[in-house]
Amino acid sequence: MKSMIRMIRNQQQQHNRLRLLAAAERIFAARGVAGASLDDVALEAGLTKGAVYSNFRNKGESILEVIRYRQTLSQEARDFHAILDRATDDERLETWCDMWISTSKSGDRADYARLVLDFIPYALRDEQLTARFLEFISPPDGISASASPIPIGSEFARIPAEDQFRILMALDLGLSALALFDPDNVKPELYKTAVMSLAHKLYDASKQTECT
Repeated sequence: MKSMIRMIRNQQQQHNRLRLLAAAERIFAARGVAGASLDDVALEAGLTKGAVYSNFRNKGESILEVIRYRQTLSQEARDFHAILDRATDDERLETWCDMWISTSKSGDRADYARLVLDFIPYALRDEQLTARFLEFISPPDGISASASPIPIGSEFARIPAEDQFRILMALDLGLSALALFDPDNVKPELYKTAVMSLAHKLYDASKQTECT
């Protein structure tokens, strides 16, 4: 009986945490990091202030948890990695780009991009937040080349895998920012144009070098 009660309590806590993460994303995206508080998050989620502060010490931590959830724990992230794992080496780059386009068109990416871009200058004023934010946006040390979607035959693949991911992240953040300002002209497909063109151009250059 106690184990059943504990399981129900844990499920409720997890459910409340997901509600808080969703509310934090909406509130901070709409009002900005400086313009909203954890009390606002509690009100948006329909939960008590105690529920918020039992999950997050401050709003910086709550935003980091939103980013962590989005990148690693959300259904979208799990689907992304599952599909990528099933793709062949030749399909991985195109699959990566197509899934980026799909998530961009899903409707809620704009709020998430607005949140992250507003959080960057906020985090840069705090060394601890900066360090923790880097843990989310930087590739892990010693990441293998097989984890990258870049084709092995490309010159791009000669760049260390961690730098490949940094370039892809820069394109992600940059195009997401531009799309907020000019959504009619900065289409999600531009990401695929940039990544595929870069990889294929470098691949052609390597082929020419081998032939000479």
